[in-house]
Amino acid sequence: MRTDTKPVPSPSRPQTVHVAIYEHRHGTDVRIFLDIEQALNWRTALAREWWDNEIDDDPSPDVEIGEQYFEHMLEHGDEFFSIQTCALETHAEAPADPAVPASCSQDGGAA
Repeated sequence: MRTDTKPVPSPSRPQTVHVAIYEHRHGTDVRIFLDIEQALNWRTALAREWWDNEIDDDPSPDVEIGEQYFEHMLEHGDEFFSIQTCALETHAEAPADPAVPASCSQDGGAA
């Protein structure tokens, strides 16, 4: 018996994924999540982990720390976090033209 409540993707209803991109001085980390809350939790965990190394103030509460940390880092040009919501291509007939990107929307630069 299925216990999740997410709809099953079909050709008429594509699976939505959230691509989280974390750019930092050592490279870029990319993770893909089915739920945007999971992507935001990763952002929060990164902010908690690196806050003391980058910011002199006491850490913000978890509901604010991710946004505040990456806004601060964006101003200093060191780190960037973004989430793009994309339709996962699950059918065999993917676009043959690489110039036609998958359907994605930006969920915010520092967000």
